[in-house]
Amino acid sequence: MTTDLFLGAPDAPAFSIHLPVYEGPLDVLLRLIEERKLEITAVSLAAVADQFLAYLAGLPQRDPRLLAGFVSIAARLLLIKSRALLPLPARAEPAEDEETEALVEQLRAYQLYKQVAQLLRQREQLGLRAFPVQPPPLPRDGSRFVMPDNVTPEALAKAMQRVVERWMPPPTADAVVAPLPFTVNDCISKIQRALSERPRVTFREVLANARSRIEVIVHLLALLELLKRYAVRCYQEALFGEIVIEPMPESERPSVEIDAALEFEE
Repeated sequence: MTTDLFLGAPDAPAFSIHLPVYEGPLDVLLRLIEERKLEITAVSLAAVADQFLAYLAGLPQRDPRLLAGFVSIAARLLLIKSRALLPLPARAEPAEDEETEALVEQLRAYQLYKQVAQLLRQREQLGLRAFPVQPPPLPRDGSRFVMPDNVTPEALAKAMQRVVERWMPPPTADAVVAPLPFTVNDCISKIQRALSERPRVTFREVLANARSRIEVIVHLLALLELLKRYAVRCYQEALFGEIVIEPMPESERPSVEIDAALEFEE
């Protein structure tokens, strides 16, 4: 069983060591020694270093992260083996135990970082490059919301109106607005005259001589009034296409009589 040596070098081939007492990845060897399932004295660190140098020689490119990871693990293995081969005096045993415990904690942290890195790589491969943060749900008992006393929607509306009047006063009328030179009934007659000359017209053709936005709006109101009277029908041949206007055939008009006195009031 072989795995990549470090997550920092995803394109590098798997590095596996071959020793008389162990064969496999270097990080697994470190874990076995940490869990005291394998004696460090039975492992030849010189052979591990030689095999890693031969591994590097066969790579097309050398990733600095790969070298840093190997040096980190190899240094820890060397420290553990030196502690095993060179025991300290009896008076220094408590310090040795503390250093060993600190080393074990570092190894555990390394394993934790490796697991998290594997999880992050899986999320990256799945396209999950972000962790969404969901706001905590609001309590339904209203424990976080305090209803102010003596406040009603009408009072809030009046207070808002006072703020608007203070900071945004209404503009003063400094000019006289001239009446429009056309009415809705004028635009209705214009559409009807165009339909009397041709079987169908487009709304763009009706607005060919329009000079202002208000003139476009008045022509639209005239068209809506004709639709309400069932005098015309409109359709579009494509999405967002031209609005085509045609006279409504008598056979398609509703049977309900429309009072002719209901003219559009200006």
